[in-house]
Amino acid sequence: MNRFAILLALPLLALAATPNEKLKLCCATLKDADKECVDRFCDFNALSQANILNFMSTCGERGPTVGEMWDCASLRHNHEDCCKKAGVSGECLKYCTAHKGAPSNYLDYAFCTENFNEIRDCFYNHLDKNEPFKKL
Repeated sequence: MNRFAILLALPLLALAATPNEKLKLCCATLKDADKECVDRFCDFNALSQANILNFMSTCGERGPTVGEMWDCASLRHNHEDCCKKAGVSGECLKYCTAHKGAPSNYLDYAFCTENFNEIRDCFYNHLDKNEPFKKL
């Protein structure tokens, strides 16, 4: 009974929540993600161009963690237009076309860290206006 009430309340909570709260709500549903990575990095304030390589090197080898967290942050939405407006270009746009998933060969895109805050901000602004992605 309690579980049913919580499931009914989630959409209402999601509409009233901040983007960071929505991100954390989605990450809480990730059954296969590494708990340490989720605890440390499932937060828009914890993900920045200063530490994105740390996140990817720490969590990249821990199962589907990076991809699942990327799905929560991006909603698997195509953010290409937002990213272009923010100055992201070239190969780095692959991180913006999140509807295709995050590129898994992270080291090939290390130069994109200089654009990561712009990419993150596009995700944040989109999540501000949409419900979180839920993996059940």
